[in-house]
Amino acid sequence: MKIAILGASSFIGKQLLDRLTSLGHEIIAIIREGSSSKSLFESTELVKTVECNMDKYFTLADSITNLDCLVYLTWDGTRGSSRDDYKKQENNYNIGIATIEAFAKRGCKKIVLAGSQAEYGPLTENKKISETDEAHPNTEYGKFKLKLYDDALKIANRYSMTLLEPRFFSLYGPNDYEGTMIISVLKKMLKDLSCDLTECIQIWDFLYIDDAIDALVILIEKANNTGIYNFGSGESYQLKHYIECMKKHTHSQSVLNYGVVPYPKTGIVNVNPAVDKLKSIGWAPKVTFEEGILNIIDSLNNEMKDN
Repeated sequence: MKIAILGASSFIGKQLLDRLTSLGHEIIAIIREGSSSKSLFESTELVKTVECNMDKYFTLADSITNLDCLVYLTWDGTRGSSRDDYKKQENNYNIGIATIEAFAKRGCKKIVLAGSQAEYGPLTENKKISETDEAHPNTEYGKFKLKLYDDALKIANRYSMTLLEPRFFSLYGPNDYEGTMIISVLKKMLKDLSCDLTECIQIWDFLYIDDAIDALVILIEKANNTGIYNFGSGESYQLKHYIECMKKHTHSQSVLNYGVVPYPKTGIVNVNPAVDKLKSIGWAPKVTFEEGILNIIDSLNNEMKDN
């Protein structure tokens, strides 16, 4: 297949590219102009690197033709206060819809559009949320992500194109963003530093990056029914369960200060996806949380040795 990846230098993008090339697919890796990651994407027989900033994505459809699948992984402002920056999130939507329309017009057969749990809004009840549950996003990020999917769906229907949205919950793995809960707490534990935490009684589901890549490959290669697919492991526990597992495998002397960090006024938010739909197309997770944590610990230890 001929596949273009927008956001090829991202946490997901880099590993997806490696997997797809190992399977023999032809990849166009699209990265930002002047990206420091350019050296990671040396052009080979199977990989062509294209530098392009987000605001010019729609122009790529003129030069990248006969495309079997476009994987859209980029979004500006996914963390912190940027999530409620209306103009920034609206700009993401405008870029996305123009790009999807342009590639659809050029005959792209399938688009895999990265979604987010934020589209559902806060899950305060202790229950699994499925793709058919009504969405109530409460951030501008979630609202515009959902709007992009809804409007992209209209384009897909108009051009008889398959649109798939992997709706990511909590992915984790080596080389993830250092500000994530898992990476930041593991780094403290490896240094025996105290960890200030909430009560950690919220329900959480973590999906290891390799399992997420397995699922994405199935969507790209085999799935032809337009729709949303929740991306989680299917197993969920109180957050404290995961924290204690991390402490056990780091052999840490860190003091865990549960309850020091207050929950927001909006209350406890759970991360608890139903993944039956994803399993129905032949996917199943392979990596346990313990195995994933041990892989990250090895990576962090090697990083500390290098530094």
